[in-house]
Amino acid sequence: MLAHHDQNLSHHPVAIRWRRWLAALGVSAGLALGAAPAVSGWTAAIKPDPLTRQPRCLLSSERQVLADGYEQTPVSLVFDGASLLVITESELDSSFSDLQLVVNNNPPHRSDKIARKMILVFDQDLPELLRQLREERLATVYLRFWPTWPATQSYPVNFSLIGFKKAHDAFTQGCLPAAGSSPASG
Repeated sequence: MLAHHDQNLSHHPVAIRWRRWLAALGVSAGLALGAAPAVSGWTAAIKPDPLTRQPRCLLSSERQVLADGYEQTPVSLVFDGASLLVITESELDSSFSDLQLVVNNNPPHRSDKIARKMILVFDQDLPELLRQLREERLATVYLRFWPTWPATQSYPVNFSLIGFKKAHDAFTQGCLPAAGSSPASG
């Protein structure tokens, strides 16, 4: 008799509505998590410079992985004091003049300067770029990869700027940790 009573409760309209509501809530939470920008950590550490290969203090993002149209390629941001580098493992294509970095809703920073075929260099208006990186929450890099035929598209890569300001402070101190904090590591 009790089992029969429990079975009837599971078909009760209120129970059905609760189950539907909970299922919708779970789907909504999953969609919200899937649409979130890539979380990125920042570190200031002595590492080989991507251009000179000499050890020096660098400010680096976590790597993001991007499908470049042919394969998966890691992408990271590295600040070396003179420029912000976008480092990939795929050859970049600047022929469309659409390689850019957008910090939140600020005007884009454009560059067609490529080093070693796989490093996009942003070295113009650096004080303004650094101000934006320190104050904002999201940077999106738009990349295009070689080969240019068939022409593919510009690919966005999101980098969280949470932690950039603190890591930049450590960077300006020669990769030394701020007083009372743990060491900045790479």
